Amino acid sequence: MITREDCIKIGEVTKTHHLDGSVIISTNSNLLEKYADKPVFLQLDGAPVPFFISENGLNPRNHTSYIVKFDYVDTLAQAERLTGCDVLLEKTLLEGEEEEMEEDIYCLIGFQVKDRVSSAEGEVTDVADYSGNIVLTLAISGKEVLLPFSGHYITDVDMKHHRLEVQIPPELTELN
Repeated sequence: MITREDCIKIGEVTKTHHLDGSVIISTNSNLLEKYADKPVFLQLDGAPVPFFISENGLNPRNHTSYIVKFDYVDTLAQAERLTGCDVLLEKTLLEGEEEEMEEDIYCLIGFQVKDRVSSAEGEVTDVADYSGNIVLTLAISGKEVLLPFSGHYITDVDMKHHRLEVQIPPELTELN
């Protein structure tokens, strides 16, 4: 039997989609696509419960969410029960993936940064993982700015030239 400790959170069921039992899953990774043929686990009533994605039941909605149709979830009422549940994958599937991801993300330290909002330039000075939430520390405009690692804020990554283009909301620079 799979326990919560055997799994890693990859997203969350945020809401229902249509009347056929489809749901919207928000995630910051492509792991749903990569492991669409494996069961995902939803944290229901304190325990991970396996769900299989139906054939042709995984459709990108935008860069951070998917429309997902699970086998045997065929009504709006069934889908509503899943809303708010954590979406989990077995850690054994991801052996090596997490290390690869960590290595990749930490290579951003030292990258040059250009803010599209203010045109300011700076550098990534640190990368931190706060319980699965990746945050970049930027030295920009004479300030230290903490920026969540998200497609909402990071508009372009140029690995070849070690550059990031970002959109830092003015509210974030005012906080620091």
